[in-house]
Amino acid sequence: MTENVRQYPNISFVDTDTEALTNSLIRAFERFAGRTLYPADPVRLFILWIADIIIQERVNIDFSAKQNLPRYAEGEYLDSLAELFKDVYRLEPEAARTTIRFTLSIERDTATVIPAGTRLSAGEEIVFATIAALTIPAGRLTGEVAAVCQTAGEIGNGFIPGQITKLVDIFPYYEKAENITESAGGADWESDAAFYARIRESMETFSTAGPLGGYEYYAKSASALIVDVKATSPEPGEVDVRVLMAGGELPGEEALKAVSEVLSADKVRPLTDHVTVAAPETVPYNIDVTYYTQTGGALGPEMVAQNVAAAVAEYQRWQAAKMGRDVNPSYLTSLLMQTGAKRVEVRSPVFAPVADNAVAVIGETEVLNGGAERE
Repeated sequence: MTENVRQYPNISFVDTDTEALTNSLIRAFERFAGRTLYPADPVRLFILWIADIIIQERVNIDFSAKQNLPRYAEGEYLDSLAELFKDVYRLEPEAARTTIRFTLSIERDTATVIPAGTRLSAGEEIVFATIAALTIPAGRLTGEVAAVCQTAGEIGNGFIPGQITKLVDIFPYYEKAENITESAGGADWESDAAFYARIRESMETFSTAGPLGGYEYYAKSASALIVDVKATSPEPGEVDVRVLMAGGELPGEEALKAVSEVLSADKVRPLTDHVTVAAPETVPYNIDVTYYTQTGGALGPEMVAQNVAAAVAEYQRWQAAKMGRDVNPSYLTSLLMQTGAKRVEVRSPVFAPVADNAVAVIGETEVLNGGAERE
């Protein structure tokens, strides 16, 4: 989840306006004492000190009261409020997974057993260990087994096939070992915003008929890295689930496997449903922009260039943040016009609809400075 869904009106349980409280205390003292408190008066300075203490306490009171409301609650306060809902817990850090292929140096007449827990290093102190014993039958050279990173969190993600190759626990007849899938699925603690969204979505799980909202809730429970899920039913009994990862990344094999396992649980999937889990469809787009600065403008060309680069990056993040978001050049123009540029020409992207189970994916990016123009 990347959108902040906490859009209810803001409320305050106590007044924390420092100026209003200070003026009230000064007026009250002047009324009772019968004299005016000028700025340098020691009594006035003492009242300012008292007002500061009162305001700090009011801020603490307001914060404490708001922690009883899910939309304001943070950290352990939000964790405690989750007990009001159905089996909802903050997702703990998870370790990345991958699949390792071991290759023997010779074909043997007997089976070769590679023990569970055999470790391989990806360098930089990142170690993966096999989660089960692997038996390579007689006459075979290779075998494959799943492995998990020994350090939980996103740090174990992103090792492409062939990067995890340094065997720590050597065994007889070993020739080589390497990962054949990109490591994925590692996640840090679930954020407050994502946890709050799942708490609200958990109400969908009260139905036992397999509502689409329920599938989306359970899919997000598979990993804190999942930011968007779209479940559709193309025909009765068929459920198509598409998953989008943080940063607009498409899910890899390990992430899809994790979601599929969660959705296949007996208490999640109705017996008559056939569930498939896949990456979103993709709609490619390019960015081709020319911007013009203003002669004598408030911002120099270097600052405008930095702002333009940041605006383009922000647009790419926004465009890839969820499925079903149309390619919208108007939003890119809006961002660019806040950079200090005089005007912009956006040749690409052009508007393109994006289906609910698809996501826009950036291709080439070209941003040109067209020079300075007078106002």
